Amino acid sequence: MHSQLTLRPVEAGDQPFLLALVESAREDLAVLDPNVRAMLVCMQNEAQVTDYRRRFPGLEENIVLANGAAAGRLYVARSRDEIRLVDISLSPSCRGQGIGSRLLARLQDESQQSGLPLRLHVLHGNPAGDLYRRLGFQPGATEGMHLSMEWQPILLKE
Repeated sequence: MHSQLTLRPVEAGDQPFLLALVESAREDLAVLDPNVRAMLVCMQNEAQVTDYRRRFPGLEENIVLANGAAAGRLYVARSRDEIRLVDISLSPSCRGQGIGSRLLARLQDESQQSGLPLRLHVLHGNPAGDLYRRLGFQPGATEGMHLSMEWQPILLKE
């Protein structure tokens, strides 16, 4: 059975959840002293969000809720030219359940309705790249450690 997915804006009280989410993606930090690890995770999160906000004015920062419980984050920027998936991250316990695919399908529906391309960047070697390919995203240019990907809406004949 599918969980009910909703989005709500990030709130100040979400910080512990968001930090745990960042930490869950950084297995390389597990060997560090817990205090050092917490400091690095906090610094990484702050730098990442500051960069996102700088590069994508009007960034929508949302918490993904699965059956009312925090399951991840979804950051999207919309402009006249594109819909940009800036960040999608799910808690380890919520991965592999189709939540990411369903969130991407919603963005693809929005892309189709608006006629705007849906774009993202994925870190080389990130398993999410395989998911994006399965969902029809086409690889583009390599930009440092990331690969740009794009999904184009289907032009319907009138």
